Amino acid sequence: MKKLFLMIMLLLPFIVACSDDDNEMKVDLNNAVLQFIDSRYQGAKLRSSEFESNGLLEVEILHEGKVKDLYFDSQSKWVYTSWDVRQNELPQVVKSAVAEAYPDYRIDDIDFIERETIEYYAVELDKGKLSIMVYVSPEGEILESTAGEPGAKPVISDAVRHFIDEHYPNARITDYGYDANGLLEVDIIDGVIEKDVYFDSNDNWVQTDWDVPVDNMPDAVHKALADNYPQYFIDSAEYVERPNGVVYYEIELERVGGAEIIVNVTPEGEVLK
Repeated sequence: MKKLFLMIMLLLPFIVACSDDDNEMKVDLNNAVLQFIDSRYQGAKLRSSEFESNGLLEVEILHEGKVKDLYFDSQSKWVYTSWDVRQNELPQVVKSAVAEAYPDYRIDDIDFIERETIEYYAVELDKGKLSIMVYVSPEGEILESTAGEPGAKPVISDAVRHFIDEHYPNARITDYGYDANGLLEVDIIDGVIEKDVYFDSNDNWVQTDWDVPVDNMPDAVHKALADNYPQYFIDSAEYVERPNGVVYYEIELERVGGAEIIVNVTPEGEVLK
């Protein structure tokens, strides 16, 4: 018995170490992130932290008996939170809405998503080999659905749709998701031009940009580049629209030897610093 006790005591540090490996803090959290967690999820226990492939910081916490994943942008601003939901925890109004709209499908997985401007359930439905994601408000309103595998695909709010309809009335939405800065990026085709429209966590428009042929840039822009960057050549260019009527060309320049720089120039040829 004493030998067994001694063996357990000798193995205890390794058991603890293995447990800690499951909850790794790969990224040190700054005060902004910690303060947000303490404020919104009081009493939460930190479990792990790492950067996602899209550049967002993912922080896993244990809060009120649930494992929750929080996502922050490069400025340490909260983007959204998600956690698993059991089927028996799903409100009946949500179950009824899904069953009525998709009677031939079965529920496979459920996440709850919190954002600054909206909360909803992301419900994965299966029908044979076909999977779809349905996004449903807590009140049972089906917000939208997408084909394919589940993921952290956001719901486009009415405010975002209204902005696009108002400013790009001939456009259609082709895709959307979060970028590395935590912005909602909505891809549209406006006429024949593919454009990227960005919104912050409060659904405020940040900017729109799209590729432009170098030859289509005004002569004033070409002259400004030739005068200020004579040893560089133009690699690519985008046209950028921002609030308050700010517009400019974002131009990638390359130099022999591989050096690259980004230069912003107004249509009138002013180089922005």
